[in-house]
Amino acid sequence: MSKRAVRRKNKTLKGRKRKASRRDPGKRFVQLETELQANKARWEAVVANPFMGITVLGKTQHFVSANPTFQTMVGYSENELRKLTPLDITPAGDREANRVLLKELQRGKRQHYELTKRLQRKDGEVIWVQLYVFGIPNQGAVGMTVNITEKMRAENALQVARTELARSAHISRMGAMTASIAHEINQPLAAIVANASAGLRWAERTPPHLDDIRESFEQIGQEGRRAAEVIDSIRSMFKSKELAHVSVDLNQLIREVLALVEGSIQKHGIVMRTELDEALVSVTGNRVQLQQVLFNLLTNAIEAMESVANRRMLVRSELGNGEIRVTVEDSGSGIDPKDIDKIFSSFFTTKVGMGMGLSICRSIVESHGGRLSALRAQSQGATFQFTLPILVPDADPS
Repeated sequence: MSKRAVRRKNKTLKGRKRKASRRDPGKRFVQLETELQANKARWEAVVANPFMGITVLGKTQHFVSANPTFQTMVGYSENELRKLTPLDITPAGDREANRVLLKELQRGKRQHYELTKRLQRKDGEVIWVQLYVFGIPNQGAVGMTVNITEKMRAENALQVARTELARSAHISRMGAMTASIAHEINQPLAAIVANASAGLRWAERTPPHLDDIRESFEQIGQEGRRAAEVIDSIRSMFKSKELAHVSVDLNQLIREVLALVEGSIQKHGIVMRTELDEALVSVTGNRVQLQQVLFNLLTNAIEAMESVANRRMLVRSELGNGEIRVTVEDSGSGIDPKDIDKIFSSFFTTKVGMGMGLSICRSIVESHGGRLSALRAQSQGATFQFTLPILVPDADPS
């Protein structure tokens, strides 16, 4: 038999069945009853859902029925709910928005809506729910409600935690900034006090050492100007202004900072040596900040040699691999191997103080595109190095 003949036969058989069903009302009734029972079973399965409240509203917006989950959710029995509308179990402040949505649904202006809202239980407790409402033409509506109170509490707790974390981070940043400011201003002020004391001692000599007094006053002036530059730098930072970057001769900057600590070097009997590469090219950076870096490294080196007899210090500059390296070596007490990875951390210190100096130095060097590192000498002392990139001038477009 051909395929066409098979299709024709099947079509004929289906037609005969339809005609037979029309001729047999009893059989059709049984078929409809079966479908009705299947639909009823599906609806009962939905209503029995233990995780979702199912409600039916009538034309007057009163509850017609509510499954056990919804009754437990709001604390009302089904008989009690039939005397209420959704607005009756909605907190007063939320009712107007809900009233508008229900009216639009009732008038056919919308077929459904979804809403995150609050419900007030019979015992007065307010819960959060996710609500899905579908309109039934000329009948009412069906609502599906999910209790999301715990989720909302968790989200609120998370938001509170985030706010507190942001506040703590802000306080931490302000504390670090305050310590940084105090650290940077304290150094020139301490030098001013030391030079003033030295000047007084020279003045009390008989006869007074006028040359030494004059030198003390000159150093006081230098430190005073350095303090003013630090304050200007901080003021620019608070005004959100970018610090000026200019061409800096690092060899000249090294000589200037060495002049600032010359008194401390002589006082501690330190043998000072410099190896400055005269082929050095200038770098682009903020002069005050780079002075702060070198001043901190030199001051740390001087303090590290207070407990040793053989006090030597070397400052070296050299050019290579597209960058300039500045090295400060001392013969002091050195760095404990367990601290080598910690010394650049904020507030870490092995001496009296805030522990902000090296952390600030690294931040400054990195903001200039360089690196700051520390090495422990094999025998005695420590070595600190920082590098700065050589900026290649833009090519001539012509």
